[in-house]
Amino acid sequence: MNQQPKNKSQIELIWETPPCAGAVAIGRLNSLDATALDAVLYELMGRTLGEKSAQRVGQIVHANFADIDDGLIVRLSETSALIMPHGGPRIIARIDARLDAWMRAHGQSESREQTRKDSAAQESTKCQLAYPEARCFREALALSAVSTAASARAIPLLLAQPKRIADAVARGWAADASSISRARRLGQLLHPPRIVAVGAANVGKSSLLNAVAGRTVAIAMDFAGTTRDAVAARVELDGLVADWFDTPGIRETNDPVEAAAQSIAAKLRNGASLILEISAPGQPCPRIESDVPSIKVCTRIDLDPKCESAEARAANVHVSATQRTGLAELACAIRRAMICDDDFSSDEPWIFHPELIART
Repeated sequence: MNQQPKNKSQIELIWETPPCAGAVAIGRLNSLDATALDAVLYELMGRTLGEKSAQRVGQIVHANFADIDDGLIVRLSETSALIMPHGGPRIIARIDARLDAWMRAHGQSESREQTRKDSAAQESTKCQLAYPEARCFREALALSAVSTAASARAIPLLLAQPKRIADAVARGWAADASSISRARRLGQLLHPPRIVAVGAANVGKSSLLNAVAGRTVAIAMDFAGTTRDAVAARVELDGLVADWFDTPGIRETNDPVEAAAQSIAAKLRNGASLILEISAPGQPCPRIESDVPSIKVCTRIDLDPKCESAEARAANVHVSATQRTGLAELACAIRRAMICDDDFSSDEPWIFHPELIART
């Protein structure tokens, strides 16, 4: 898709790939005003706009996307560029929010919203062409979502939505803040959320990941500092498929390799959907400053079966990776923190695609 904005100074960002954790996303930035495009590129590169162009045509540069994520920017022409961050839904949402803030500051919020509507409408049309057996656009969107849903638990919900939405609209229903919030939570069934485990060194974070994944993903040993980089695995947690990240133990270090790993871990925490604060009896989790929701997990509970330690008393969930106890309870606690039981049982429509709002 390579359309140009209608107004000279207008900026358009069109994501040409769907959100997908672990993949690289491709977004196309268009503007008829090269200076406006320069300004946006500088914003995404975290730099101050100078007299020279942000990029020469054909140049590929590294960008930190305003400290959101590391990726690349390719200047295709004076009026177009490709941005390529990681494609996780949370990263895409934060880049969108950063661009929204820039456009509001420059009086372009309405054009940005129109771009979203146009993109959603075009995707809806593509779905109807891809699924000719669908009896309506809602059914086509549902079938498309089923084909790419990360969690199988989404499938019966999606298949029920075309009729449920049609019936609700016939009754005069309209999407409100509550239904949009529920849609955001249920959307994690389509795109895996990011779970980040943090804690001091040698509290059993890697052993816990291996136990949850049911295979050896991370090296686990009985001395601190074994994990020196973030290790990830896709796991199923009470029907919710999620990307679980095991991070290096939080501690002071002069090792440049470990310090770099700590920096990566901090970025993962900032982009997490949920943080697991891991402790063990006698080994508290260091204090973490974050606005991300968290669950306190005490590992090695087989060493403190009566939960007498301060760490066990403060924890929401108690597990033992070696004895494989508490794992089901942990999975359920994580899933409920992401998607509550009422979200599944509610008869209200699930607005799983933005075009569903546009046509209600």
